[in-house]
Amino acid sequence: MDEMTAVRELRAEAPAAERAPFLAGRDRLLREATGRSRARRLRGDWRLMAAATAALITAVALVGTQVIDRGPDGVQPGARPGYTLQLGSAKDLLNDAADAIAAGPAVTARDGQWIYVKSVETNLTDDEKPGPQTSEDWYAYADPKMEDGKAGDDHSPREEYAFLKSLPDDPAKVRAKARAFFYATDKSESGTQHEYRALVAVLSRAYAYDPAGLAKVYRALATIPGVQAAEVQDAAGRSAYALYLKSAVVTSRDEVLLDPATYLYAGYRSVAQTGGDLQWDKGDVVLSGARLVTAVVDEKGERP
Repeated sequence: MDEMTAVRELRAEAPAAERAPFLAGRDRLLREATGRSRARRLRGDWRLMAAATAALITAVALVGTQVIDRGPDGVQPGARPGYTLQLGSAKDLLNDAADAIAAGPAVTARDGQWIYVKSVETNLTDDEKPGPQTSEDWYAYADPKMEDGKAGDDHSPREEYAFLKSLPDDPAKVRAKARAFFYATDKSESGTQHEYRALVAVLSRAYAYDPAGLAKVYRALATIPGVQAAEVQDAAGRSAYALYLKSAVVTSRDEVLLDPATYLYAGYRSVAQTGGDLQWDKGDVVLSGARLVTAVVDEKGERP
């Protein structure tokens, strides 16, 4: 998942973007849904930075987003979210998030119940439907076909809940357990990339969770070098915190989004990092998904 400015720049020396990397990124993100160095800061400085630049966020949002009337669920049907405010290292944000999650309520479910998820997605690589598409899904909380390795490195919500309950306090041991839970499938993936991918996959699938266990995932993420944070806008036009792993790859940047009020998983984005001769420029959000509603229901087809 390199720093990007809200005002898009076209650099003559930048290599042209190719469609293939975004298609691969699209498939990876949909399957999962799937820094700058500085002196030590007082914890919470990222909040001060965000507050001090609120006016800048507003101005850039007006430039980078086509604002039209909101549709159902507050979604902006024609929006192309484009502003980004860099916050630097995500360590403090993730530790604060862990504190908030640990102090919050548990979300539980029982065998026979279902997880309801409503989402909106925007995909500029889809020539037929590039605009926002809203979908609803139901996942069985207990699904034996998705457990005990029967579905590769995929897991049922029940199996993920058990994983969170089993986590130790040591962040290094949490990272090791996450590696085993979402094992490596790409030989080119580094150890750091594997750990980051596994931990954010846990966050994205924590439909039912023990707060103490989920907080340990955030604390483990905070120990991974190169995890950065930014303030962005999601596919529903809402503010969100974006997490991404700093990388030398400049074609695109994959981001995991957190709700700024709850710190829970809220969606994803893939942002172009180079301009080219395609229909998007540097800074364009090529792929984006926002989770609108998540709830435990008694039957498939039931809505909260």
